[in-house]
Amino acid sequence: MPTSAGSPPLSEPGLHGAARPRRLGVVVNPTAGRGRAVHAGAGVLAGLRRAGHDVVDLSGPDADAALARARAAVDGTGGTGVDALVVVGGDGMVHLGAQAVAGTDVPLGIVPVGTGNDFAATLGLPVRDPGAAGVALCRALDAGAAGRRPVDAALVTGPGLVSPGSGADQGAGRADGPRWVAGAVSAGLDAAVNARANRLRHPRGSARYTVAAALELVRYRPWSYRLTFDGVADGPAGLRSGAGSALHLRPGPGGTATWSGRAALVAAANGPQIGGGIRVAPAASLDDGLLDVLVATDLSRAGALAVFPSMFTGSHVRRRKVHVVRARAVTIEPGPDAWVAGERPLPVAHADGERLGPLPLRVEVRARALQVLVAPR
Repeated sequence: MPTSAGSPPLSEPGLHGAARPRRLGVVVNPTAGRGRAVHAGAGVLAGLRRAGHDVVDLSGPDADAALARARAAVDGTGGTGVDALVVVGGDGMVHLGAQAVAGTDVPLGIVPVGTGNDFAATLGLPVRDPGAAGVALCRALDAGAAGRRPVDAALVTGPGLVSPGSGADQGAGRADGPRWVAGAVSAGLDAAVNARANRLRHPRGSARYTVAAALELVRYRPWSYRLTFDGVADGPAGLRSGAGSALHLRPGPGGTATWSGRAALVAAANGPQIGGGIRVAPAASLDDGLLDVLVATDLSRAGALAVFPSMFTGSHVRRRKVHVVRARAVTIEPGPDAWVAGERPLPVAHADGERLGPLPLRVEVRARALQVLVAPR
């Protein structure tokens, strides 16, 4: 396994024999990180075997095949089950892994070599350094229960969801059931930028998001939404607004609260960042049992142009029309003006950089639904 300067190889004494050999399933995304994942994946497989683990390569010719193999290995229907699932790639591979292990006792190991790596960065894992990530993975496995970190995950439901293997905005895709999300669900300009970035071949890396944002802002107008919140956090912590007045929520049945209006950005965040370092919800926590739902109301094109750069530092949440509602769940639907003649279609929702499908959809946090392998400090 390749290592960076100062990162010991997996075969170094003290890392070579695991406390108890584990049976590990590994899934590699060959396209992640401009092809870096192919080389890294081979190193991960070899390194984990040198460390004494029983390793099976679950990678497939496409995402659907890889996910089917991973699910079979996790639930044991493919023969022998696995003690952990390891993904090699970026946030898209974390998303695929979450579909297989969320809600189970099987932990997820991450070797982050993709474009964004936002979920891994939030966890403090070594990013774009497969050698260091492999060493940390072995340390987490050796530590047993101390090497697992339980974090929240969001469960998304809706009639238009497509399978994780439907590709980057390649039409409707295959209909699918609920989807697990590790990081954030984007449903506004953030989703339109994600879709555009997925279609761009150049530039590489996180710069694609900047170029995609510039292209989408040329044709931007705020969209009409209806949001229904469940379990809004009590007190001032539940509703955070920028320099202006708070987002006006109307009480609804069963303790719900609703908002209707035009917005530029709508994102339901489990973690703080997306798109390779865009801090969409800087105060979001992976283990607080709540979503941070960002709503940037009817920004003009100039206002949206001003907000986007500030999202890299998280300072956009201090702006007058940017609000954050902390809640257990949110339903995102087209608003009352969405069907007016001349309206642009609402963006297709994305999550962890992957296409989810059109609105409506419901996003609900599930506390501690995902176990992640993180080396003890």
